Amino acid sequence: SEKGVRNLKPESDKLNKPSPQRDRLNRQRQSDDLATIVRPENWYDFKYPFVCNQIDEGEFPVSEWRECSRQAMNRADLKVWSSDGHYSESAEFIEQIRTRILPRRGVFVKADAALVTLGAQNGLYMASHLLGGRDRVAVIEDPGYPDARKMLHSSFGELKFQPVDDEGMIVDERLRGATMVFVTPNRQFPTTVTMSERRRQALIEAAEVHDFFIVEDDYECDVDYRHFTPLPLFSVDDSGRVIYLASLSKGLSPGLRLGYMTAAAEFITAARDLRGRIMRHPPTVLQLTAAAFIRFGQYESRLRRIQKGHRERWEIANRFLRAHFPDFDIKGEFGGTTFVLSDQRRRLRASEIAGKARERGVIIEEIAPCYSVWETGEYAFRVGVSAIHPLLIEAGLQELKQTIVELGA
Repeated sequence: SEKGVRNLKPESDKLNKPSPQRDRLNRQRQSDDLATIVRPENWYDFKYPFVCNQIDEGEFPVSEWRECSRQAMNRADLKVWSSDGHYSESAEFIEQIRTRILPRRGVFVKADAALVTLGAQNGLYMASHLLGGRDRVAVIEDPGYPDARKMLHSSFGELKFQPVDDEGMIVDERLRGATMVFVTPNRQFPTTVTMSERRRQALIEAAEVHDFFIVEDDYECDVDYRHFTPLPLFSVDDSGRVIYLASLSKGLSPGLRLGYMTAAAEFITAARDLRGRIMRHPPTVLQLTAAAFIRFGQYESRLRRIQKGHRERWEIANRFLRAHFPDFDIKGEFGGTTFVLSDQRRRLRASEIAGKARERGVIIEEIAPCYSVWETGEYAFRVGVSAIHPLLIEAGLQELKQTIVELGA
């Protein structure tokens, strides 16, 4: 063996012995028994990847990002990006978020009311940790974001499910007793419904009356191509009861894991301390690169291209789905990139369709994990168009249709 390296058998007795560690895990903090939406890890190798929340890598501005990265790693700033920043984030990145990103959504805050996160999901974890407790109640949309369900399940003593209809999450007396309500009003996950204005106002009023906090994920806000996108709850809340989450994932790249949280300065201080205990701070060089990308106008240019491309994709898919999938209930609002198809006659489970479609090079996603009762969603799946080339959409949907025909639907 090489000097200094001990010989170990690939499967030694030590590695095969049962570990006592699992017996000591905090069961309340576990949620690995709760399912989430899954897709093949190599989804990008399939010809027709109708996946959600991903990008067409061929459209990523590699040269522009590389130039911003080169500038961020300038030797003159070596001390800034190579050192441990303790619990702080990049002041420059916060400034770009505060002055260039948030105003697009009608949000205007001071620097002490904004925090950099590793994506909106990281922000949700911190919010649920700070607001949670064994004697506290969280509410989530039904259907809703399954990863949020996992987080709230492990942070709160009780988790309640609030139904969603064509106006978004229903606001009624069932919210009484909640500590925190998680909601996706701009683009409800997974139905794509936009919360109506009257529901938005009712939710803010209910938060004051019933003394709960709203954690708002402004889902797909950056790539929404509607001319008049509804502003977030945070922009009209005067009570300080809304905690706002968003990310650069859809407009830049989900793999970069960059997001932000906006809330009262006192809450942000607590969240920054929690983030510091978990990871110190997000990578500084990544923040500086993103800050330069925004400052030089590259992000704005990319959003315009993405919005144009997403609209084209949506129109192609919407036209084909409405014409060729008459037996399915189809949801997919203009402005988004996702369609939800439900077999109302409950003939074929989504798992059967997804499995068979993969043999034809088609990837779709089952959404049963989004429902509080699995059986409610096992005949529904979603079709995302953000990552597939526009010229492949009709052919891919034709393959999906043929799959369903062969399965006997």
